[in-house]
Amino acid sequence: MGKETREDALDHCLAIQAVQKDWGPIVHYKPAVSASSRFVATASGRSIKVFSTASGKLLQEHFHHDYKVVGVQRASAKKDEFVSCDEEGTVCFWSIQSEEAQKFNLGTSSHRQARVVSFTLFGKDRQLLLLVQNKGCKIGHLLCFAVPYSSKPPTFLAKDVELGVNKVVVSVTEHIAFISCKGLIILTASTKSRKKRERIRHMVGERPLTCLASHPSQDVLASGDVSGRIVLWYKFTSTRPIRMELHWHEMPIADLTFSALGSELYSGGSENVLVKWHLISQKRYFLPRLGLPIKFIATDPKNNLVITAHLDNALSVISAKDFKRQGIIQGLSMNTDSGDSFPAGLTYDPLTRSLILNGRTGHVQFYDPHHSRQLHHLDITMSNYYSQERHKQIQNTEVEHVAISKDGLRLATAEFRQDLEVSVEIRLKFWHFKEEDQSWYLNTSVDLPHQKRISAITFQPTPAPGQLAPLFVSCGGDGKFKIWEEKDSSDIYGTKSVWMSTGVGFYRHLPATTIRISPDGSLLAAGFDNILTLWIPQSCQLKGTLSQPYLAEPLQQVEFGNSEGCWSVVVTRTHHWVCAWDLFTCTLVWRVSVTTSCMAIDPLSSYMAVFSEEGSVYVFEPQSSELVAYQQCICKSRPTSAVFVPRIKASDSCAVWNEKSSLMYITEDQTLQAVEVVADIESANDKIAGRVKQLVHHSEAGVAPTPFAALIAKSRTILTPEEKVEQVGTPAHGVQVQKSTAFLQQVLSEAHVYHLDSFTALTTEFCKMVIPEAVTSEEKQTQIEMETQVKEKASLDKKKRKKLMKERKNDLKKVAESDFSDLMKALAL
Repeated sequence: MGKETREDALDHCLAIQAVQKDWGPIVHYKPAVSASSRFVATASGRSIKVFSTASGKLLQEHFHHDYKVVGVQRASAKKDEFVSCDEEGTVCFWSIQSEEAQKFNLGTSSHRQARVVSFTLFGKDRQLLLLVQNKGCKIGHLLCFAVPYSSKPPTFLAKDVELGVNKVVVSVTEHIAFISCKGLIILTASTKSRKKRERIRHMVGERPLTCLASHPSQDVLASGDVSGRIVLWYKFTSTRPIRMELHWHEMPIADLTFSALGSELYSGGSENVLVKWHLISQKRYFLPRLGLPIKFIATDPKNNLVITAHLDNALSVISAKDFKRQGIIQGLSMNTDSGDSFPAGLTYDPLTRSLILNGRTGHVQFYDPHHSRQLHHLDITMSNYYSQERHKQIQNTEVEHVAISKDGLRLATAEFRQDLEVSVEIRLKFWHFKEEDQSWYLNTSVDLPHQKRISAITFQPTPAPGQLAPLFVSCGGDGKFKIWEEKDSSDIYGTKSVWMSTGVGFYRHLPATTIRISPDGSLLAAGFDNILTLWIPQSCQLKGTLSQPYLAEPLQQVEFGNSEGCWSVVVTRTHHWVCAWDLFTCTLVWRVSVTTSCMAIDPLSSYMAVFSEEGSVYVFEPQSSELVAYQQCICKSRPTSAVFVPRIKASDSCAVWNEKSSLMYITEDQTLQAVEVVADIESANDKIAGRVKQLVHHSEAGVAPTPFAALIAKSRTILTPEEKVEQVGTPAHGVQVQKSTAFLQQVLSEAHVYHLDSFTALTTEFCKMVIPEAVTSEEKQTQIEMETQVKEKASLDKKKRKKLMKERKNDLKKVAESDFSDLMKALAL
């Protein structure tokens, strides 16, 4: 993005890295409750997070794995110990009381192209079952590892296992059951007389199984299928087992779990209802309205708690005795089964210093990235979540756009729903924030504000004089943008206001793709296909158009410069181009070809950032295409939205662009991350050492390529070994090294030297030329006294001048207010 400058060399000693700002998805795998029932552990990316079941707080985060963790299980029924496994087959046994872990690498050379899907720990001898998926295969292989894991080769058990988390279980007598495309497969336990496991198949008809569960004390299995039916299998090792059916669910069963005593069975699915089946009395109990659909269910060994994992990245803590929800462990709320969980992107709320983004379906959440916590949810659509049907996809209304005013008191949301069976739902809502009770209230709801899907919405940053509130602009696929203004509608019942459309703009009947208002609120930039148009917001008067023949892609985003020197620059983004336009000359300033996914602007500085489809980040200023900073492939997943978040306190960042605000983005794998800049000290020291050696080499050869090389050569010829360097810290040593660091870095920047550690061996002559001349303590005291006297004298003179000016002003005021009667009398005499 431009030519390499001297600052680019500095970037080699600065490391730009991504820091995760949320818990990440915590419901992709089944959680595990500790033996004491005080903790619940869940896999999240490459880490395992441990939460308190009482408070819901994140207590610990263990990083024992280098790859994605595929599950965590309880390793002991008496101690708070767990076992976890990652995709590469590394198994770790660890405890909450200790940070150390016992690791075993189960991967072999023959399975390098495979990844672990799930695992199961069973038996007193701690055998491990691994469900492994070979590259390109849709079914998995089942391997069994015995202690010692690393030395013994695995036992191959099956090659037709359905992939998933809860597809393989082990009974109390170590019979293995798994789901296959051929039905329910049983591998009987090996005995002394029969070491090889016998394979038994049970047909399930036209109802494929979805999950399995094993009774904790009896040889009983429970299976769930796509029809919502639960089947209890007794004597499943025989060819004609006894089966008992339980049926309430309409949708497929997501997970099944027995209680610790085995007298109760818990089931859940897309109905958002947890069902408790009492097997002895054959009664069932329901706990409805748990939020989004249930993915997994876990119980504790003391029969006190039930933990349910939901699609919105939440864990519900339920009392097993009262069968009531007593707490929620909520991460960054999302729909974990959706490919696009955050269609509204990221929006910064200046009032709460939080991020506004999609939460559960039909809601937006306010998330505090500084403390990694969710502040609250706001129900936008105000409708119940529609559960899916077995043979039909039900569409829920989703929030697609969010905009907030600069003062954080007005919020606008755009909703959309289309199922091709009923009329399309397009709704624009305006919300007002009441500081009295710190809540949002719906002010105006507009049905069908545009004939087609809304493309973008934005508020006017600075209201014009006389306006009740900032203007609001929306644009859509119908080829129009609309100006909305808040009008006073007060009556005898009280003070009210309502939002109304006051203007419409269109250009050549092209679809309106993006919209933005300048920081001073005087100019509106609207993208119509590949053409950038400029308008007066109050009158919808077209002032000009900007386009280039070779820029034929639709505009996806437009941003105005936000600082001195770039007020007149507009930056546009398409899928393959980033362009800057000068509004004074109406010309294209620069353009760069890069495949982009999102762009963000810093509200506190002039910097902008662009993310590429490959996960690279580029930071620049609008007036120039030269990069301020960049990092290739900062994240593996594609960034979908980005925003600059002002910092609460000053940052010790090594980069200027990262001091006032933090660049945050969200990716397709549903993680919120921040771009941080840290100094790479090892790299800097290596470069310094190499540079000093180069300078010394040139000085010895009589060649002075830089002024510093000449200085070193001079100092080496002038000083003799008998000369002594004065002790550091004495008055004669002068300025302290800490105070001189900034000066030294500035002077030495031309030589590309970035750290002072390698300069301690330089001679006194070199230090005298670089560091200001030292002064003694007596001289310094005299200098301070003289400066104090000068300041006091200047302050006294300033007070005298101020008093004299005040007296003159009073005299002039008296003259202006006098009617000159005394002067007229004197003239009459």
